[in-house]
Amino acid sequence: MKKILIVYASAGDGHKKAAEAIYKQFPDIPSGAEVVFIDSLNYTTRFFKFFYRRIYIILIKYLPWLWGFFYHTLNNRFFFLLASPFRALTNTLNSKKLIDFLLKEQFDIIISTHFFAPEVISRFKEKSALPALLINVVTDFKAHLYWIAKNIDKYVVASESVRQGFVDRGVAFERISVLGVPVRKGFSIPVSKEAARKELNLLADKFTILVMGGGLGVGPIKEVVSDLQRIGFDCQIIVVCGHNKLLAGKLEAMAVNFVKKTYVKGFYHNIDMLMAASEIMISKAGGVTVSESLAKGLPLICIKPIPGQESGNAEFLFNHNIGFRLKNHGEINDTISKFFYSADGAGNLRKKIKNLAKPNSAKEIAELAMEMIR
Repeated sequence: MKKILIVYASAGDGHKKAAEAIYKQFPDIPSGAEVVFIDSLNYTTRFFKFFYRRIYIILIKYLPWLWGFFYHTLNNRFFFLLASPFRALTNTLNSKKLIDFLLKEQFDIIISTHFFAPEVISRFKEKSALPALLINVVTDFKAHLYWIAKNIDKYVVASESVRQGFVDRGVAFERISVLGVPVRKGFSIPVSKEAARKELNLLADKFTILVMGGGLGVGPIKEVVSDLQRIGFDCQIIVVCGHNKLLAGKLEAMAVNFVKKTYVKGFYHNIDMLMAASEIMISKAGGVTVSESLAKGLPLICIKPIPGQESGNAEFLFNHNIGFRLKNHGEINDTISKFFYSADGAGNLRKKIKNLAKPNSAKEIAELAMEMIR
């Protein structure tokens, strides 16, 4: 029996969601394989695991400019090569449990949705200690050097422009497959707005705006929702606060004075239904979120995206004319009003989105893995 490992790192929710989407596809394809699903950080030292998760959250929430500085600096080949020995040493010293696990299990193929594990695995593949094939699933819409490692057998990327970005950074064209950023199966199932609104107990005939801040519930969500109360047409607003219970509490307290029908939700699993029920979405530009919105044909507005991968994702939307990138929340009402009053423009926008969507990415990645080990 073939053995498949799907691995992610729990630094943000997106990498886990992408890995889960692939994992849940295997029961639907005739694989006959044993499929294992792990968080790579659970196989590192306690300090490294805490630090790796915590520093990402701190930088994203409180010091986004510093995160952007590191992101762009390390995408420069000179500085990346300068930092590589330190990165390799740190990862090696803290990942002994991961390597021991991989040596013991001897998987036939490893699928990773985060760059930490491939960097570690690549060095051991070079020593022939790990014969497993390695697929690196890139969960952003812009190429970056930290996704590249010497002994990766296949890269899966979101679009042709991302493939070209990796080719420009030295990856062979034939080692890159454009299959998209994986999303849950529910995003590939067509659902009408009427059916979605009925299931979610929303008003059936109202223009619907979805506001999200990712799993962490970050960004100017409170300000955006307040601004939307002054928009010049009737609508309903769904706000997803993720794990940010403080934000949800504040919005629920404010809701008694809202003039628009506003639904406040915490962490929500059926985001595909919320997207199906909506006309437009305001959200962080995480790679998985962007892929989900494309799969649902839902126009996305990004407000002052976090420097780094989010600004790259927002740039992808903007460059392909399928989304909106705003400097501040004060531009929201004008942007949505133009969209609302331009029926033909909205229809054309959704067609462009559908042309770039890859809702079956997770299934195609699972099938690719099986092809590689047959």
